[in-house]
Amino acid sequence: MHTRLAETSAKRPVSNAGSVTGFVLDANTRALPPHVLEAARFCIVDWFGVAIGARDYAAIQALHRVVQGWHTQGRAQVLLDGTTAPGVAALINGTMAHCLDFDDTHVGSIAHLSGPAWAAAFAVGTHLNAKPVQILNAFVTGFEVGARLGCGGFGIATNERHIHATGVFGCFAATVAASVLYGLDEIAIQRALGLAATQVGGLTGSFGTPAKPFHAGKAAFNGVLSAEMAYAGYDAALDMIEPGGGLDRALVQDGASMVPAMDFGDGWEITRNTFKPYASCLLTHPVIDAAKDVGATLDLSRIRTIQVRVNPLAIQLAGIGAPTTPYEGKFSLAFCTALALSGRTVTQGDFTASNMVEPLLRDLVAKVELVAVDDMAVTAARFQATLHDGTTVNAHTPMALGNPERPMGWKDMERKFHSLVAPAIGDEAAAALFACLRTFDDMQSLDAVRPFLTRSGGWN
Repeated sequence: MHTRLAETSAKRPVSNAGSVTGFVLDANTRALPPHVLEAARFCIVDWFGVAIGARDYAAIQALHRVVQGWHTQGRAQVLLDGTTAPGVAALINGTMAHCLDFDDTHVGSIAHLSGPAWAAAFAVGTHLNAKPVQILNAFVTGFEVGARLGCGGFGIATNERHIHATGVFGCFAATVAASVLYGLDEIAIQRALGLAATQVGGLTGSFGTPAKPFHAGKAAFNGVLSAEMAYAGYDAALDMIEPGGGLDRALVQDGASMVPAMDFGDGWEITRNTFKPYASCLLTHPVIDAAKDVGATLDLSRIRTIQVRVNPLAIQLAGIGAPTTPYEGKFSLAFCTALALSGRTVTQGDFTASNMVEPLLRDLVAKVELVAVDDMAVTAARFQATLHDGTTVNAHTPMALGNPERPMGWKDMERKFHSLVAPAIGDEAAAALFACLRTFDDMQSLDAVRPFLTRSGGWN
């Protein structure tokens, strides 16, 4: 699909906009290295697993009821339902992908990028009936742009100022993915980036509620909308993503961090992605690993106090002290510590209403003290339990499971995928879908996966 030539009075492209534009224009001719393809496939399998696993959540049902009233039309696939306009499919699927808070995280930007980026790529790709390899290339291109915008401390600074990085960098990732598939030209790409910049958002105050996954869905929607508006000739500011430009001046107003200069020759950010073995905020994972290490050796009734030492950002974003709902539990270092100590696997089935009031877990949660350690990495944690006789039990996680330095493997991912997808479509279909998605870009068309992604009878 080729964009029309549009009149413009725009100034000459500047550094980041020019770098991104060149990277986007090369997307369909770029030969991705094998390890990048493998990383992208891992993202795709994980995305479908966590999204399908959220199929029956009340928040998803409510969102679907809202968009049904819009009566939109299109060929974009909504997971386990029918088809609609690309932006609407991106909104629903992107929200589903982040609903369980079980999706991957790019630690360099502290953002969930696959959720919105793949939601946009898959929505536009199915609408246009693009080849799977084209959809994958668009996704990787979007991921790389979103990740680099948030690197260099800018993503951390954004989250520290209570703005959810996923709603920011995920929006750019989705915009780029959609722009690749729509075939935008140079000026349209830059306009799309400007339109994305003026739509970013999402408040970290929403963490622990269904409004958080809405950030990912809205980022995907905004990305598709930005690309479609730019394709139609809608103008926008072209310097928003420059260092010291409109984006960083708005998000980090004290100037403590800026958008980095973007260099696409320094490796692939998608290979530096992190995947979740636990269905909670990524910043809880290090202490989960530590507590699991010692939980089997402890008589939990002998614990007097528990001290958890983590990076300050972990406490800011996952420091709910007395959670009352499963959503809040996912953002509670104390509750996740209690789950791990008590022998739970800390997967989706552990975040239930009954566990929120389980006496042993509530007792352990009340004993947890959170201590901020400024120079501790966000991937690390220290755990100390002091027993009634004064002795202490210690554990240290220097690098949480799921990070590139301590990765999950395909067997780990298959178990995670099956646990989330089989309840929705059955064991045999889940195994077949996993096999298709693992080599997504090798398929000649989407026909092989479409039957698994539609269910009769629509939504509940």
